[in-house]
Amino acid sequence: MQGSEVHAVLTKIGATQLHHANSVTTSSAFLEQRGLLSRGFVEDGGLKQTPQSSDDKDKKYDIWRCVFLDHVDIHFRAGRKKGPNQYGPVLFILDLDILLALPAGSDVLVTRSNPIHWYDDQPDGERWFQSADELGKNIRFGNFDKMLVIRSPSGMLDFPNRRARIMLDNPQRQFSSGQDVYTQAEERLRAAALTGKIQVGIQQHQCRSDCICIDKYAKYTHEQLEFWFT
Repeated sequence: MQGSEVHAVLTKIGATQLHHANSVTTSSAFLEQRGLLSRGFVEDGGLKQTPQSSDDKDKKYDIWRCVFLDHVDIHFRAGRKKGPNQYGPVLFILDLDILLALPAGSDVLVTRSNPIHWYDDQPDGERWFQSADELGKNIRFGNFDKMLVIRSPSGMLDFPNRRARIMLDNPQRQFSSGQDVYTQAEERLRAAALTGKIQVGIQQHQCRSDCICIDKYAKYTHEQLEFWFT
C-alpha cells in the first residue's frame, strides 16, 4: 500500500501519531544515524542493538530490513495489564503525516497479527492486509497486533527536519553502580543525538493512573535494567 492510503485509514480511526519503542542502546544508534533503522540496517552497518526474541522470525519472513511502527502507545494503552512496552523503554513519537513523505520506492504493509505468531507456509493474505479497503474494514484504534511495516529502499526512515521526540520510561531504580537509571539513560540518548546532530526532545513517559510498570520494573534484575537502559 501507499503511505497516503494507510494515512487515510488511520486518520479515520482517530490516530494522529506513530510510535516505535526500543532499548536505549538501539535508540542511540537511531539518533546517531538520524532516523529509525531496520534491524538489518543496524546489523549491516556494524552498529549496536539489543537482541529481540523476534529476530530469527524477522529474518525468516523477510521483514529484517523493515521499520516497524504502531499507531498507538502500547505502554499507555496496555499498561494496566502488561506494564512497560516489551520492545523497550524508549518511545519515539512521530506525526502521522510522515506517511505522506516516505522515501521514493517505499511500501507500507500492515500485519494481521504479530509476526512472532506467523508460521511457515502461511498464505500472504493471512499475514498482511491486501488493500487499504480491507484494512479500513478490520482495524480499530488500539489494535496492537496490526503493525505498520515500512519497506524503504534504504531500510531507514529519516527523522523529519532532524528532530526527534522521545518519551522515556522512568523505572525509579538505580543501577548496581548506584547511578539513577532514568538520568543515565537520558544522558546517553542526548549524547547520541548530539553525535547525530539531531534536535531531540525527551520527556518522562506519562502513564495511566492504573499502570503497573513501576511494579514490573521493581522486579527487574540489575542485568535486565542494564539490558534495556544502557
